[in-house]
Amino acid sequence: MELYDHRIRQGIGRYAAEHRWHLTVSDGCTLPQGWCGDGLLVQINKRADFIRYVRRQKVPCVDMWIFRPDIPLPRISGDQRRIGQTAADHLLERGFRQAAYFSTEYGHLHKLRYEGFASRFAEASGSSPKNLAWALHSDSGNDNWRAQRAWLKRSVCALSKPLGIFCYSDYDAAKIENVCLEAHLAIPDDVAILGVDNDPLVCENTPVPLSSVRHDLFRIGYESASLLDALMRGAPPPDEPILIPPRGIEVRASTDGFVASDPVVRSVITFFRNNLSRDIGVEDAAAAVGIPRHKLKTHFRDVLGEPVYTTLTRLRLLHAKRLLVQSDRCVKEIASETGFCHAQHLNNAFRRSEHCTPTDYRTHDRNQRAGCDGSS
Repeated sequence: MELYDHRIRQGIGRYAAEHRWHLTVSDGCTLPQGWCGDGLLVQINKRADFIRYVRRQKVPCVDMWIFRPDIPLPRISGDQRRIGQTAADHLLERGFRQAAYFSTEYGHLHKLRYEGFASRFAEASGSSPKNLAWALHSDSGNDNWRAQRAWLKRSVCALSKPLGIFCYSDYDAAKIENVCLEAHLAIPDDVAILGVDNDPLVCENTPVPLSSVRHDLFRIGYESASLLDALMRGAPPPDEPILIPPRGIEVRASTDGFVASDPVVRSVITFFRNNLSRDIGVEDAAAAVGIPRHKLKTHFRDVLGEPVYTTLTRLRLLHAKRLLVQSDRCVKEIASETGFCHAQHLNNAFRRSEHCTPTDYRTHDRNQRAGCDGSS
């Protein structure tokens, strides 16, 4: 494996234990001299010597990545375009209408994620995300940390705010956060940051914890082992790569909010956030910002394309989702805290918005998390 993630190895290990395999695990890109196994699970990226080594083997082989689609091998990969689309939906739901994509490198996988993100975001918002791939702008190499940091700071500061930035990985997301904090940009109100892989070591140890797309790495390892098993038994290889969809978003502070660039709308959103548990409506919002009710309603439709009450409901639902996934509080308590009056009111709102009940939403989210870490 040229790349390492413990969750991929956990998936392989689970399958191996279930089927009584004997694994030879190589931390490098070669196996011991004289090795005579029955199959190979590999991750191919850049190393020419490793590619030649894999091609010389006379046993079935499965590539667990899609960095090199030009090399004809059976392979299983995360669905990179779906990962990008999931990221776009997340930022759009939170009101972002300006976005960017950042990656340090720009190979096949980086391009696929950008294309999925850009097409979904542009279709919904009418605004094409800026591609901030460092490899497309750099003459000094991917490892020039000082040059990259200075360029990133200039680029992010020059873009319209509020801004949502989708990053190729959690490592790239941490770079963006460092730049934003150095530039005194508020996260997530000025810039929301979303990574991929949901690596707790990175996401939970930054000043502002990072939201991340749950890349189902455990399943990639498990399904790759299953495919190799079939190939070793004589099954034909699949015609196309098998793509594993992401398991939603792990929401943390870096995207946990709802934004708007218009000052009146921002003031109303702030008022709503501070009073979600109260029985409030359009009249209260108009009084809070000093605008006649009819003018505020017209202003919201012109700016956001939706009624004031729809925005209030959206904020209440976002807060309810947060409480459902981050606490064990009952639905009745969550309904009261988020201004839905009673559990049935919250239940009806969830059915309209999410096509499920609040309890189903909580269960689904926990199953998604469990699947990604291999505990189910």
